[in-house]
Amino acid sequence: MDWSLNEIEGLARKAVRGAGYGWGHAEEAGKATRWICAAGWPGAELLADLLTRLDGVAYDDIRPESCTGPWRARLGTLCPLITGAAICDLAPRWASGETLQLGAVAAPLFLVPYMVWSADRTGVPLMLEWPGLKIIRGAGQTGIHLPDPATLSLAQVEGATLTPATSVTGLPLIRAYRAHVSADPAARLQQLAHRTYAPETEESRRAGAGAGLSDND
Repeated sequence: MDWSLNEIEGLARKAVRGAGYGWGHAEEAGKATRWICAAGWPGAELLADLLTRLDGVAYDDIRPESCTGPWRARLGTLCPLITGAAICDLAPRWASGETLQLGAVAAPLFLVPYMVWSADRTGVPLMLEWPGLKIIRGAGQTGIHLPDPATLSLAQVEGATLTPATSVTGLPLIRAYRAHVSADPAARLQQLAHRTYAPETEESRRAGAGAGLSDND
């Protein structure tokens, strides 16, 4: 089924909030999903899988334990929505020439929009890479090195690197204005989104998805 980017962003935002994340992360995740889908990549599908996988996992188990040295999660796998937000918050560090090494991260494609926003915010080109994919952003342009398109749909990689770049190389990104979302991931996102419609109680907060994930935004 074809969706407008506005529809995808709105559904993703509500689904992330329904999964227990705070509204701040949900707003950014909605925009990130829109960005990925506009690139012609499986943003909605990856988001549905990610939220299903992390349903009920505590926030502190999937965030970076420390922002010094390599970033790793206490539970072993970083959430890209939480990690991406931290990358944006620390954009001046990458602009100053610092390299970021990430440990295992789920759905790494979700890191790309946050890297893009960091580069645009500081005006310094950045490069994000993991085995099979390298993306560079600078001067409002995005270059892609993608030997294997299957890399876009990876559920997890064991490491990724963010570094300053000298120039934008690779195939230019071509934007789309609508995206196809398969029925199953759309239904799962809608189920999560419906959780935002019911009045929240202390009991539902303890029992619902993403208990403990809220960033208190």
